Amino acid sequence: MKDYLCPVVENRHISGRLYLLKLHAPELAKETRAGQFVMVKVSGSLEPLGRRAFAVADKEGESILIFYDLVGRGTLFMSELREGEVIQVLGPLGKGLFFYEGQKHLLLGGGVGLAGLTLLGKELRDIGKRVVFAYGGRSAEHLGMEFWLKEKGFEYLLYTEDGSKGRKGLITEVLKEFDSSWVVHACGPKGMLRALKNHKSGHRMYFSLESRMACGWGVCLGCVVRTQGGYRRVCYEGPVFPAEEVLF
Repeated sequence: MKDYLCPVVENRHISGRLYLLKLHAPELAKETRAGQFVMVKVSGSLEPLGRRAFAVADKEGESILIFYDLVGRGTLFMSELREGEVIQVLGPLGKGLFFYEGQKHLLLGGGVGLAGLTLLGKELRDIGKRVVFAYGGRSAEHLGMEFWLKEKGFEYLLYTEDGSKGRKGLITEVLKEFDSSWVVHACGPKGMLRALKNHKSGHRMYFSLESRMACGWGVCLGCVVRTQGGYRRVCYEGPVFPAEEVLF
């Protein structure tokens, strides 16, 4: 873990609330593994107070990619960053990472939660595993990361609640089409993860949890989650946990 000064390579709107931020960060690109995240200081002033946590969605050469939704003051500041501006980025963070056992892996991303799985998909494919993505959102505009799946040549299925793109329905329905020999990795809203956990499908499942974080390295205890073994810090013991351990 180290604090880096990272120049902005690209920062653009994709669709809906979704943006893509590309940062020149050679050491982070070298050291970061799937499942890890960074804490971004989105401005040079005290406003907004604190950093924001984002998954490292991909690595391209000496750069890292971050997908984010415009949801508040912090991400509003991020959306205004321009090429060449330099920001502080702390990382890589997170000790609880994904598991790679099994030959077939189904990756379920809800909305911007897909960004917590994309680097995993690349790593799994690189070691010869079969990878299929399922990507869901409320409507077509919430599936802005589809371009990444296409560019990287992944097999994927789309789900929208309103039927405006892909299959109409909830992403959890995809489990009916993949038997329990597939290992499931998921990242997205808590309701989606709860539904997956309650599905009783027999799949081995791992959840990459999303949480509000103040520090990112386990000091503030602001991101704790209940598990079978007691409270755990998403930023430190996580962000990835076996689904059966998490208590919603």
